[in-house]
Amino acid sequence: MRQESNCKICQGQGERADEYVVYEDALWRVRHSRETNIAGYLVLESKRHFLDLSEANDQECASYGGVLKAVTQTIRRVTKCSRVYTFSLAEMVPHFHLHVIPRTNYLPPAYRGRGIMSYPVSPSLDANVASLVCERLRRTLAAVAG
Repeated sequence: MRQESNCKICQGQGERADEYVVYEDALWRVRHSRETNIAGYLVLESKRHFLDLSEANDQECASYGGVLKAVTQTIRRVTKCSRVYTFSLAEMVPHFHLHVIPRTNYLPPAYRGRGIMSYPVSPSLDANVASLVCERLRRTLAAVAG
């Protein structure tokens, strides 16, 4: 699997156990974001280093939809959100990753739709809350992906 030594995502995938990882298979890793206080904000990362889906191989393309469906269903079940936002930019970290964000009814209107791009990156979610949310996401995702 191609890895880049200066890539933040590739480096993170080389770490031992990460309590924020809620799903992992041979091609994909799903982790809770450490960058905001939105409970259930997940990041779906390719294991192989590539920029966007135009560079994904056939195996990655074939599995991507199933993983994404399971992740979005899990977020809906765990957070009881109204919508699930997804987007990929790869500007700050040029490695394919998809932001998968629950849009709950209590998200301020200014941050709905395109406004989510302006949501503050700090403070991060309380570590105890993050741990509980990750455990619920893990259990639910295992049942959904089952």
